[in-house]
Amino acid sequence: MAVKNNAQPVFYIVYRLFTGLQGCYLCGVNRIKNTKTTKMKNNDPFDMARWSREGITEPIKGFSEIFSYMDIEGFRRVVKKIADHALTDKIYRQSAPGDVLMDMKVVRSALIAAHALKDTTGKGFEATKQDLLYPWQYCTGMGKLNHWGDFPRNVSFKEYCHPYQVFKKLFKRRQLNEWLTDWEKLVEVALSPSNLDGELTVLHARTGLLKLLEAAHLVWIRDGDGGFVKEQAAKQPNGQNKTVPAS
Repeated sequence: MAVKNNAQPVFYIVYRLFTGLQGCYLCGVNRIKNTKTTKMKNNDPFDMARWSREGITEPIKGFSEIFSYMDIEGFRRVVKKIADHALTDKIYRQSAPGDVLMDMKVVRSALIAAHALKDTTGKGFEATKQDLLYPWQYCTGMGKLNHWGDFPRNVSFKEYCHPYQVFKKLFKRRQLNEWLTDWEKLVEVALSPSNLDGELTVLHARTGLLKLLEAAHLVWIRDGDGGFVKEQAAKQPNGQNKTVPAS
């Protein structure tokens, strides 16, 4: 991704100074804790301690933590806005830079957790498009129901039925480090007066990230602890019961 630099306002200079000092500090801490690095990685394979906690070693439990941080509708909005700002010289300042950097770390963890599942086939399920009317296969059972916000918009119908295939396709197309680099570059440029030269490249990165997050959300709903209780899920809006397909 080629970057076009424009004039740097005080906001960006301060941001770069802050992140530079933070990087120096972290380098020093890393040297001090060098003997604990291997233990830390084994206990935090998805790099979650930087924004949540360590000790989560199963990918789907990682998804649970990720979607407890922000719902899928929120992630969709954040990724789209960051990608849009990366194509202009406008600075993404709707929230504090620190909040945006935190969001970046969470999506980074989602990429790493999804990569751990790239060779998993999953159960999948056979469905008709009418089954999209019923939310038990895509809607979280936590808090207030948000059928429209949870509804996937970027995966295909086949991927909706078999979300693990999304991970396999994305990491076959590009390596994990390449996805991580692209995402971090999008965030860096969105927080600066620079813009990326290559609308198609940004579009591919944005679409891939959105697909991955929606697939991760579907996996969490069906194979984790994020979905409806099946007895609740089997009930249609008109009060009739529908047999819940095996997931």
